[in-house]
Amino acid sequence: MRVYVLPDSFGGNGDLVLRGKDAHYLTKVLRMKEGSLFAGRDKSGRFWDLKLTVVGKGTCTLCCTEAQSDPVSTSDALPSYRGPFPPIHLYQGLCKGKKMEQIVRQATELGVTRIIPFSSRSSVIDLTGKEEDRRQRLVLIAKEALQQSGSPVMTEIAWPIDLSEIPGEWGDRGTAMLLHQVPKEKEESLPSILRAHRIARDGAPVALVVGPEGGFSDEEASLLTAHGFHPVMLKTNILRAETAAIVATAIVQHLLIEEV
Repeated sequence: MRVYVLPDSFGGNGDLVLRGKDAHYLTKVLRMKEGSLFAGRDKSGRFWDLKLTVVGKGTCTLCCTEAQSDPVSTSDALPSYRGPFPPIHLYQGLCKGKKMEQIVRQATELGVTRIIPFSSRSSVIDLTGKEEDRRQRLVLIAKEALQQSGSPVMTEIAWPIDLSEIPGEWGDRGTAMLLHQVPKEKEESLPSILRAHRIARDGAPVALVVGPEGGFSDEEASLLTAHGFHPVMLKTNILRAETAAIVATAIVQHLLIEEV
């Protein structure tokens, strides 16, 4: 564990009693003992120095002090990259099985700001009546990824929406792109899109829309492009949905940090 993500109920300096899964994770999974020191982050992203003071049956107590500089734990407590992370919002078409969890885990490790699951014509799973359960499962996956990677970005998992709601949900926050093949004369260069973004709206977030297995229908792609979403293609082999999401996110992140 690089950093422990404190529960939403955390109120600040003082003692925090953990029960259930949280206590089990620290004392049984990580086998921490009384006196262990490690780093924590709250829901707002602030760092805390944590000390495990009491281990009981099914509970444990942490002494929490807001960190004045780097957290107290070892060099494994923080990621090696300490620079800025560009705000990337990943709209991800719902995928079946463990694929969606894989995307959320890896996108969180990359430092994506927000992940917004959406259903579309090609989606093969139906969340009707199960939206909250599914979202909470993805929230847990993201929390585990945050703790393991030490990402300074507290990735948010949004409520699942329909593809038709994406333009309204995104609004005019910044540049938006979708992974979709279009005729060559309509193709746009990813570096040129991001370069224009940096010139016109430096610091503003970017959106990346990635479809589920099967991608987008022409009608769905037309809906998004009509609202200003730029269609882009990755110059790679044909990628699975779960691979495309992570590759595209990593390329956009790299270009925003290093190249454009």
